[in-house]
Amino acid sequence: MSNILIWTPESDFDSKTVCCIAKKIVKYYDSNITVLDSSKVAFNQAIKKTGGDGLKKAVDIYLKNSELVIFLLDADGVQSQAQRLQEPNSLINRINRVVEQSQGKCLLILIRQELEAWLLVDCLGICCYFTKNLGTKNDPKWEKFAKNSQKGQTDLIIEAESGGKNAKEYLVNFSKDIVKKINPKLKDRDLKKQQYSENDSDKVAEKLEITDQTIARNNSLSEFAQHFKKKLDSNE
Repeated sequence: MSNILIWTPESDFDSKTVCCIAKKIVKYYDSNITVLDSSKVAFNQAIKKTGGDGLKKAVDIYLKNSELVIFLLDADGVQSQAQRLQEPNSLINRINRVVEQSQGKCLLILIRQELEAWLLVDCLGICCYFTKNLGTKNDPKWEKFAKNSQKGQTDLIIEAESGGKNAKEYLVNFSKDIVKKINPKLKDRDLKKQQYSENDSDKVAEKLEITDQTIARNNSLSEFAQHFKKKLDSNE
């Protein structure tokens, strides 16, 4: 039995969602891997430890029970990321220092276009969440509806102009379209209450179908999944 620990320090909502997707990947590959996770609170406690090596010590403790620790951060725009890399104590630099010292047992993956870009790899699964019915997957009308909104590469959901839509905005608008399809007479104030929010992310993830096809729709998700596949191949 192999253990892989997932650490998503920016958000506990993201952590739950990523772990749900990771478990679906493991199940899809039919591998004997246990997915573990750590929290935002644990990360904050680790980086506050005196001596500046609290995060490394935390990772070393996790590696006693896990073969690999994967950190996940939202990827910023090019300019924002460049700025963060110039700040010695930025989140990405703190993690990168630990990764460099881990001898390949710890790595960092940047989630391109926010976590919602991972959810958008299966628009039909998102429809199942909002209809509260897994049978939606087998309904030709919903299949056509979802297909019309399904992007080829979900990490490229962004307008060329400043202020353009990102994956989160795309998912919010897509959720509105789903809710209006379910109930065309819904008033705007009620529509807003039922649209996607970050609090829904892990529950939406539960409805996704993770396959080679859906994984391939996002480059950072493909990178993430590849580490589970490698671990499976090495255990065979």
